[in-house]
Amino acid sequence: MTERPLAGRTILVVASEERAEAIATALRRAGADAIPFPTVRIAPAPNRPELDRALRTWRSNDWVIFTSTNGVRATIERARALRLELRTRPPRIAAVGPATKAVAESEGLAVDAMPDEFRTDAIADVLGPLPGRRVLLLRSSLARRALADRLRAGGAHVDEVDAYEARPSSPDRSRLPAADGIDLVVFTSGSAVQNLIALLPRQYVD
Repeated sequence: MTERPLAGRTILVVASEERAEAIATALRRAGADAIPFPTVRIAPAPNRPELDRALRTWRSNDWVIFTSTNGVRATIERARALRLELRTRPPRIAAVGPATKAVAESEGLAVDAMPDEFRTDAIADVLGPLPGRRVLLLRSSLARRALADRLRAGGAHVDEVDAYEARPSSPDRSRLPAADGIDLVVFTSGSAVQNLIALLPRQYVD
């Protein structure tokens, strides 16, 4: 008999347009009534020349940090458009968690470091002080600065580059169940939370 530990649970999946349905599908396999509600749309980096420069000087870094699967995909997509090969003699690579690591390694980029806690600022803990080292931090345009600040405090020279932009999307609000009919909400990013709050009717926020 197939185990369905989430049977009878209604779960709202608040994620990007690219990920919401995939996460909901996985939850349905566990028995949940999963409702995808994408509040984020992934768009190209707002400052593409800056990303292009970072990719062309890829090998000058000691470490490259990916803080999301979207960051990996955006980086690889742009490198291909520029006809740049990132896999030959790459710098060491850190990933925020197993999903990001899996996407990077599927593209031939071996991941050297990953924190035990899958939080962006926890990457600083696993890397430790990096005095004089060059670090390329590829992130969302809305990402917090905590990780870069901690790396700089440890002596690293950090180049923060927006690999992509997380824009608000316009999901169908009629798909929202009543507030008291939701057992659990899954968020995949801070921007997903912020965009949901902006979209919700008052009875949900209260």
